[in-house]
Amino acid sequence: MTMSYSFFAQVAHLYTEILISIIILIMGAIGYFYQSKFNYKTYYQLFIVAAFLILSVFLHFFISNYVLIQLIEMMGLLVAMILSIKLYQTMTGSD
Repeated sequence: MTMSYSFFAQVAHLYTEILISIIILIMGAIGYFYQSKFNYKTYYQLFIVAAFLILSVFLHFFISNYVLIQLIEMMGLLVAMILSIKLYQTMTGSD
């Protein structure tokens, strides 16, 4: 029994998206720590939203519109990028 290349590509893509979401959640935990310790607003709750938007790749099993799934995933990445830059600026004092 042989498995196709596309199966391995899909598994690798899912694995990558899970790792990216875990990294974003860790950044949210850093934001939560920084907000609770130093009383700066870091919007750490939005990191959870970004992680769920990135995990929208799992919607591919229910929705066949690949462009819509990629758009949702890109929105999650943009939210995570903006939040990361904001967190960096807050932590370094260049706010």
